[in-house]
Amino acid sequence: MRQHLRFHRHRWFKVWLAMTALSAALIIMMEAVGNHAVRPAAFFYGAAAGPMALLVAIHDRTGIGTSVPGVTLVGMFLFGGGVALLLGGYFDSLLIPDGASLDILRVGWIEEPAKLVPILALALTGRHLTKAAGVALGLSCATGFAVMESMSYAWKNVEKDSAVGAGMVLFTRGLTTPFGHLVWTGMVCAVAFEVWHLVGRVVVTVTIACAFTVAATLHSINDGLLVLDVPPAVRLLFPVVAAVSYWLFHRATGDLVPRVPAGASVPAVRITAPPGLQPPGLQPPAGAPPARPA
Repeated sequence: MRQHLRFHRHRWFKVWLAMTALSAALIIMMEAVGNHAVRPAAFFYGAAAGPMALLVAIHDRTGIGTSVPGVTLVGMFLFGGGVALLLGGYFDSLLIPDGASLDILRVGWIEEPAKLVPILALALTGRHLTKAAGVALGLSCATGFAVMESMSYAWKNVEKDSAVGAGMVLFTRGLTTPFGHLVWTGMVCAVAFEVWHLVGRVVVTVTIACAFTVAATLHSINDGLLVLDVPPAVRLLFPVVAAVSYWLFHRATGDLVPRVPAGASVPAVRITAPPGLQPPGLQPPAGAPPARPA
């Protein structure tokens, strides 16, 4: 319990704090001197703070960042996230004409497939089919999507309010987005790539379909609770949906552990027992000198 209370010592918290502080400093400077050229940088750091912190926390727990070449992860973040946003934005406009109506409940069934398209395209090549690689690729694509989506919301808000108001949007989304887009896509990829690694190719199974259905449903409920006119008591289910989403992701990736580098030496552990307590098979032969105390 004491270790959990010392979260400020973890790398993920330091990453989140540094990026959030930098975003706030850029926004304050922009408002103070009127230098709006830094607005994209301010919005980027604010939008990426939460997702990047979660990525660091997941890597420290699982070591998945080393399962795929860095250039591939960066490409999935930049281009995979961009393609997902392109597809999601297009079909959102077609299928959700009124974002404040029950149409919003379609969002999970639009954006979750959109985020999987770039990942599926890479998986069909037969490369990086391990579970760790799949989770890393899924998180990278979802991060790119989430960061660019948050930046678009901030840009839309600054036209109505101010840069400070946009900063508050980024701060709020930075706290909530990691428990949404990232864990939904990460959970589906964990289930799918575990199956694909076993069979050696991309297939569709009942397990994968169920994981996708859960992710899409949670996504739709999440956005519905934020947008629809529901009683305040019902809106309190929002953190419950976030907690369930992260719990499912954590369960799906619980077997992933950091890999020991090849050639790394494992420290030897010497176990000594007090005199007279040696197991029968380890008793010294008759006449042997007594062992020195450790």
